[in-house]
Amino acid sequence: MILYTEDSSPWCAPVRAAIYAKGLEIEMRAPPGGFGSEAYRALSGTGTIPCLVLEDGSPLPESAVIVGYLDEAFAATPLRPADPEGRARVALLLRLAEGGAMTPLVQFFHDMSAGDPKAGVTAVERLGKGLAKLERFVADEGYAAGAAFSQADCFLAVALFAVQALGPMIGAPTLLAGYPKLGAYFGRANQHPAIARVLAETAAALAASGVG
Repeated sequence: MILYTEDSSPWCAPVRAAIYAKGLEIEMRAPPGGFGSEAYRALSGTGTIPCLVLEDGSPLPESAVIVGYLDEAFAATPLRPADPEGRARVALLLRLAEGGAMTPLVQFFHDMSAGDPKAGVTAVERLGKGLAKLERFVADEGYAAGAAFSQADCFLAVALFAVQALGPMIGAPTLLAGYPKLGAYFGRANQHPAIARVLAETAAALAASGVG
């Protein structure tokens, strides 16, 4: 299998975190021809990153789909609880991290590129709503959904890193300080080797691009 990924992408980082957490040996490459190229669009089917190319050569895009596939395909090191309630909690936190934190930040760059003068204000409003929901559901101790590291951590830790790193750009450098449970969780999650590794990769890529 081959994972097409870029270190600066908040959508790619959760997949790499899951790979590191599960101890998988999967080749990682940059999109051929660069992101947005016709060659990569033809390969991936969507033109988006990340994309996992399976052993039969078929592409599997979308971060959450890839992480779910890897968790089932390599079940010896699960990233989801065994009970249905625990699995539902993981799925909820993953969905809230994607929609409430990662998506508003990605949308901010689209709005800013389009010349929207209110891009930062809108991003802060959207993030405020998303972070409030996450504050309600994140576990008080341990990892995102409880004692065990899970798929939710691969997404939530990356999302909170992005909020912290990009906060100055949207005019809210201390936004995370208003959510003490999330702040405490982020401090704990950073200690996990897979999260520490992927956040270091992301930080280096952002610094090289002049962001963060």
